[in-house]
Amino acid sequence: MQRLVLALVFALAAAGCERVSSESIAQWKTTQKGPGKLQDALKDSSVAPRLRAEAAVALVDINMADEVDQALAAIPANNRSEIVKNAVPLFIAGMSDPSVPKARGARDGLFSVRPYADPDDQKQIDAVLLPSIEKDLREGRVSGGRHSVDKLLAGIGPAAAPMLVTLLEDPRVPFPGVVDALERVADPAARDRGGLALVKRALASPEIPVPLWRAMGTLGGKPVTAFLVQKATTGSERDAVSATQALQQRRDPSLLPMALRTVGDPKANKLVRDEMFGLVEKIGGVEAQQGLVRIIATDSNETMRYRAYEAALAVGKGAAIAPALEAFPEKASYKKQDVLDFLVKDITKLGPEAKPALAKVLASPSALARMTAVLAHEAPLGSDARRSLGGAADAPAVLKLAGDKGTVRGFPPGDTVGREAARVAAILQKRVGS
Repeated sequence: MQRLVLALVFALAAAGCERVSSESIAQWKTTQKGPGKLQDALKDSSVAPRLRAEAAVALVDINMADEVDQALAAIPANNRSEIVKNAVPLFIAGMSDPSVPKARGARDGLFSVRPYADPDDQKQIDAVLLPSIEKDLREGRVSGGRHSVDKLLAGIGPAAAPMLVTLLEDPRVPFPGVVDALERVADPAARDRGGLALVKRALASPEIPVPLWRAMGTLGGKPVTAFLVQKATTGSERDAVSATQALQQRRDPSLLPMALRTVGDPKANKLVRDEMFGLVEKIGGVEAQQGLVRIIATDSNETMRYRAYEAALAVGKGAAIAPALEAFPEKASYKKQDVLDFLVKDITKLGPEAKPALAKVLASPSALARMTAVLAHEAPLGSDARRSLGGAADAPAVLKLAGDKGTVRGFPPGDTVGREAARVAAILQKRVGS
């Protein structure tokens, strides 16, 4: 009896050994129940790490990579590291498969185990992934497989920057996908080197294409910034506009003095000035707001004053309303419709956050500011005429100006601040619950 038991034990042990082997794993890839057995083998802690790694690779090869990811995430770290160490060379070998889908699957599998690999193995993985990615980028491919090239590069991080820069330095390589990737992983030195490569492409182009302008704006760096500033300030109208739009893609406070000089120069090209306002808005900050307020106060062109006001509110929000309105020249003439279309409308764009500032502007020494504040309480928010900045609770503050004799030059005769205040207050009083 004892011999029979021992025989059964040895038989079962032998069967267990045969159950998970390199041969059985290869066979299970082709059978109906094989995928389940492969998953069981990967999860089974009693199976040798080498065989569990083979099971993982086999699952990836039959398009069950998601199941591998889920299984590895659930395996304890000390066991998982040994599986990954054995899987890395297998996936690397699979990347040489003549079948593109299988090679791509192996690359994706290699990238999926990368987070679990130790630093030395990660370096080995990156050393294999980068040439493969470089080949794709040279051919203009940024998608395909479970993991896009962009995701692969983001995972590798700064170690990918030298390869990406080398690609940009080759004018035959399509640049858009390379620039997007480099922008995320580059340190300042790599950014400058990549930017210089883009500038060289631009200098070699009879007419710089829009995607190249955008790429330079996206990447930035000292060479790019110097080139774009030169084009923005001395180039043709087309180049100056394109260069300024490119500069708007990155926030660079060092460009503020140049941008303010341009928007404040009445002799500058109107289209370029308008784009420079956008650059000032992008940079933002107190100095930008102060510079825009100065333009409101000094520019002789009313269109530019209104544009500076719009930019000031975009930069300073509610805090900019009073100084921007009070900067408008008192002796200038203002059409009522312009005040509604430009000054009031830009305030309503800020929404309810403008209300505290409006309450203070009602006491402004500027008749134009007080008039604008009164009209803004009535104005609709956006396209919904049923919603406005002012409500019944604001009526008393507006009504206090009913005796205000202040006028705005250019408004219809007799249209005083007090008259508008009384009219608007009556409207606000009817907005119960507002």
